[in-house]
Amino acid sequence: MKFLILSLLFAFSSINMASCSQGNDTTLCPVEDKSSSEVYLAVDSADVSSFDATPDWAPPQEPKALVDGNFLTRWASDYKDDQWVILDFGKSKVITKIAIYWEAAYAIDYDILISKDKENWENLLSLKDSDGGIDKLEFSPVETRYVKIIGRKRVNSTWGISVWEVLCFGPENKNPEDKPLIFVYPKLADKLELKDTQGAVPQAEKPQAEKPLASPGALLLSELQKGVVYTSWGKTELGTEASDQTLEYLKESGVRYVSIMIIWSQASINEKTVSPDDKDTPDDMALVHAINKAHSLGMKVMLKPHVEVKSGEWRGEIVPSEEWFASYSNYIIRYAAMAEQYHVEAFSIGTELANTTYSEWQSYWESIIKEVRKNYSGRLVYGANWNEYKTVGFWDKLDFIGMSAYFPLTIKKDPTKEELAAGWKDHCEDIGKWLSSQGLDKPVIFTEVGYCSADGTNTKPWSFANVSEESVDQGEQADSLEAMLIVCFQYPWFKGFYLWNYFPQERWSPLGYTIRGKLAEDVFKKWLKNIGR
Repeated sequence: MKFLILSLLFAFSSINMASCSQGNDTTLCPVEDKSSSEVYLAVDSADVSSFDATPDWAPPQEPKALVDGNFLTRWASDYKDDQWVILDFGKSKVITKIAIYWEAAYAIDYDILISKDKENWENLLSLKDSDGGIDKLEFSPVETRYVKIIGRKRVNSTWGISVWEVLCFGPENKNPEDKPLIFVYPKLADKLELKDTQGAVPQAEKPQAEKPLASPGALLLSELQKGVVYTSWGKTELGTEASDQTLEYLKESGVRYVSIMIIWSQASINEKTVSPDDKDTPDDMALVHAINKAHSLGMKVMLKPHVEVKSGEWRGEIVPSEEWFASYSNYIIRYAAMAEQYHVEAFSIGTELANTTYSEWQSYWESIIKEVRKNYSGRLVYGANWNEYKTVGFWDKLDFIGMSAYFPLTIKKDPTKEELAAGWKDHCEDIGKWLSSQGLDKPVIFTEVGYCSADGTNTKPWSFANVSEESVDQGEQADSLEAMLIVCFQYPWFKGFYLWNYFPQERWSPLGYTIRGKLAEDVFKKWLKNIGR
């Protein structure tokens, strides 16, 4: 947390403290500073320059998300410099402090302006070389109705800028209609007070990872796993307040199992090295925090490593080699050791690496499993693609048979519920026959299953390629999910699923897989309460 005092920042400020005059309404004069308690300055309305409109990624397009007292909501701009937000108090108020809570897409350089009429602006502060996180800016009292924050330079030129919350404060005796934050947003005030009492981390001191929390219990082969895949493409997102609140939301919804995705990447399908991604791989402190948070809520955790191919090909097309397996093995063993240290109940040794699981490479996978077993005592699974599972030769070395269950259900864009259920029944019968033919008496879990909220999603559940705004269909997403739940739990070999996907923060996703706020979420919550009881 950064505490920036105006007296240290006059070099960046263009306020002319001596230019006030009785006849100049546009000049914003400092107000006499009298001893007074601090109050939160309520914002009447907000205006923004733009919104991020990326499907399945951007947050809802709500300007007041910046000032709603909720770290699950945020504003995100278009991918340009000079994007801004204007806060309107509804009347002139005296302001002495602004706290900005940046998302990962923060502004390195930004200006804060103030105005009484929204036409004539005075520069309050100009910040250079910010490092994101929380900026607490304190300054001599000024009177203003409007506050404008303009991002001049972005931390990443391929992103916009994004802010979780902006809090403005002023003296109580100059803002008699406003109240302390605790009376406006009590939950937020409690959380912020806790953070403040913990203090800022000294620059010379390296932050320490959290200590492991106890597991809610070992994962039994017989228990029904009803979970979600928790997906983040960010270094610190899993450690944020938004992520904590999302996990709390999931618990309240009935979720007791969460599979946390971990991204490493390689340049192309022919690359021989898998490595952490500068942007997408969660740092250890964030990952550990999410594990601990889930455990504190009574959730059982799976760690789910993924390989992303930067050139755009699917991970199932990766060309294996001895060098590739050596690199991949290091990746898996690293996180298996973390899973053991933090009492993670299940660990996936891979996801949809279809081109690497043929018999030619089976011994390499068995070596990975053997090494993982040396360091990890929990349950092991591999997540095969829906059309891959029959060619995997090492199921007998694992505890669960895992599948990314994106099975096509019909060839129709408007199927009935009965047709969707019949599609699932065909696949379940096929899985049962295969298990019997292979002599495999192991539980099957769907390490991924999900549908876009788009017309025709049941025909190619794995694909997001051809959806458009005209094809929004929440009903088909909900019906396809319900068909899976109705049919699959009738089979004794089926021991659960992890729904793809929930993000650590709410996103604007009218077409995407996430079900939050959609019809499918109602179906999901209903079944969470009823399955296994």
